[in-house]
Amino acid sequence: MAAHTNRSRRSRRRETRVPATMRAAAVDRAGGPEALTLHVLPVPEIDPSEVLIAMHTAGVGSWDADVREGWWPEGRRPAPPLILGTDGSGTIAAV
Repeated sequence: MAAHTNRSRRSRRRETRVPATMRAAAVDRAGGPEALTLHVLPVPEIDPSEVLIAMHTAGVGSWDADVREGWWPEGRRPAPPLILGTDGSGTIAAV
């Protein structure tokens, strides 16, 4: 019975083609809402301990406006374009 269950799971698993680029709302400089623009960027490479999520819905937190205006927690600020948003939902596209 276990072999049948494993086959059923495999047949339900969908292969996802990961595109080379993605659209993302990002900022190139600190500023107000006008600093947020649509970018077409390469899909990031993932490390062996990561998963890539194909986002279906993205959220914006109150802290995203602070980051857009130039605030950054301690540590090195990433190079622009800086993609905002840490909330969202989607499906796993790659492991």
